[in-house]
Amino acid sequence: MERDVYLVWSAEHEAWWGPGGCGYVRRIAEAGRYSHEQALTICTNAIPGTSTRIGALPELPVRLADLNTMIERYQGTFPHRTVEPWL
Repeated sequence: MERDVYLVWSAEHEAWWGPGGCGYVRRIAEAGRYSHEQALTICTNAIPGTSTRIGALPELPVRLADLNTMIERYQGTFPHRTVEPWL
């Protein structure tokens, strides 16, 4: 179920975690899919001392359903613009 699918955004690398926790990708379509628990574990383990930005969390869990809703709203508001770089 999509509600339970998460992606992990790496603020440190400015990219999505790849499938199976391997590498980083720029497109949402290529990003790894994780359970809520997996995403929280990844993000929790990244907190201690790994961020290069003061006050920023290095990794963030993002629910796929929320991303899809955001993209649909964007496309409805700006129908002539594309979101291709992210999808």
